[in-house]
Amino acid sequence: MRRVDIPKPQGGVRTLGVPTVVDRLIQQARHQVMQPIFEPTFSDASYGFHPGRSAGQAVRRAAGYIREGRRWVADMDWEQFFDCVNHDVLRTGAS
Repeated sequence: MRRVDIPKPQGGVRTLGVPTVVDRLIQQARHQVMQPIFEPTFSDASYGFHPGRSAGQAVRRAAGYIREGRRWVADMDWEQFFDCVNHDVLRTGAS
């Protein structure tokens, strides 16, 4: 992976890993093997980054819940999760 630092609007930088062609080939091969194994285990209510699912479908489902009389719909965006998580714990599993 090639590392590239992208400036953040509020200051600081976000380091991105830009995959090389070989990295991307390996990622795609791994994805094609693992996706059919793990996709069925995801929640039926999960829409982000799932094949055949879209943000529009998520909104329509949430509207359906409201029509059914439910009062709460949760929308979680993990966009900045990795900015504040302890990466050492993620990599090693140490707590």
